[in-house]
Amino acid sequence: MQKWEYQITRYHVQDLAQGESIPAASFHCDNKGECLLHDTTEETADILRDVFNDEGEKGWELIQFGYHLGDLLCVWKRLAQ
Repeated sequence: MQKWEYQITRYHVQDLAQGESIPAASFHCDNKGECLLHDTTEETADILRDVFNDEGEKGWELIQFGYHLGDLLCVWKRLAQ
């Protein structure tokens, strides 16, 4: 049986932007907690892609992400060693 390990990471969106402004309107979360990118800029999409790819290179698979008050919360899993 496969065993998984999990991690939860929190990123302050403006820190990821390295000085560039990312409008809160880039994220839309519904009342069920499902979040998606909305009317985002190419720069915002590139920043998120880089975060996702960095963790992916370490073997982590993104399960879910959410946005709340300027923070991006990500839940990841990978096969346990």
